[in-house]
Amino acid sequence: MSLREELGGVVPGAEQGYSELRVISTLDDTSWVVYRWVLDRGRAEIDAIPEQLGLSLPRFNECLERLLRLRLLHTDGKGRVVAGRPDAVAANIVGPLEKQIVEFRDEADRLNDDFRRLMSMYQQHRKRRMGRGSDTIGVIPEGVGINLLMSEIAEGSVREVLLMHSGTDGFGGLLDQLLAETASLSRRGVRVRAVCAAEVLDDDWAARHGASTAARAGALVRVVPQVAGPLILLDEHAAFIPATGDRAGSAVVVRQTTVLDMLRGAFEQHWSEAVPLTEQAEPDVEALTGDEVKCRILHLLVQGAHDGVIARRLGISVRTCRRHIAELVEQVGAESRLQAGFLMADRD
Repeated sequence: MSLREELGGVVPGAEQGYSELRVISTLDDTSWVVYRWVLDRGRAEIDAIPEQLGLSLPRFNECLERLLRLRLLHTDGKGRVVAGRPDAVAANIVGPLEKQIVEFRDEADRLNDDFRRLMSMYQQHRKRRMGRGSDTIGVIPEGVGINLLMSEIAEGSVREVLLMHSGTDGFGGLLDQLLAETASLSRRGVRVRAVCAAEVLDDDWAARHGASTAARAGALVRVVPQVAGPLILLDEHAAFIPATGDRAGSAVVVRQTTVLDMLRGAFEQHWSEAVPLTEQAEPDVEALTGDEVKCRILHLLVQGAHDGVIARRLGISVRTCRRHIAELVEQVGAESRLQAGFLMADRD
């Protein structure tokens, strides 16, 4: 069977136009060899080319199809191929491609102009809304808050972030995440001030470590015996307070200026009464004895804390935490972990 018959009697691309733009592979070494071989001979039998050049039939078929698609080769209707003019190929293929690129660039410029106008409209709307002091506008679901907060800080040109950390579960995690971003905020020129409840830092090793790390990264951290409640305040732009009810764990966004002024006043009152956090005050959990660890576990058990919470606060693994709890339960002969906590407390 001849190569022409192998290709179904019609050489691919020879009788059809390629005005529609498509992605075309760069010529490989074989394509260059075949084109030059045909060019040197002026006209060549298709069936003779693979044998003359020592090419396998599949490899030659692929090369021939590429050259025909590009119209660097074309057939004379008698099973022979002739070399085409590369400048004509450029005019037929590269020219329209360049035209389409220009059209795409023009379209991109128009879209960019539209989006710039929309962004200006958006920023003016935000400015008017903040100037009026709108009511609560939304809720940040638990687990996605840090990304939205960082976006809010960037968009609002926030100069200072204020935090009150009372250790509330769920929302407390958002406070810890924001403290962990202190270095990033400092690079943006944003100052971070935080007031933490002493009981949080005493009971929660991870919170103490996070506060100390934030202080080393540039945050101003102070400590008071108790904090009225968890709070994140972004200048005069917005405040984030815990949601309640079925949305517990989420953060409510508040922009009403009267409420923002009140919350800032509460923060400044706490700030004036607080004392600076000293890195030396950070407890060394690894240095605690087994009895001291169990004593802290006992304190948290009485409060009803779960294994994961206890482990995080003490900076130990959940497995180690459960081993200590099992030893406590066995030590007092209790029927439950909570009962063990109360029995041990009564003994003390």
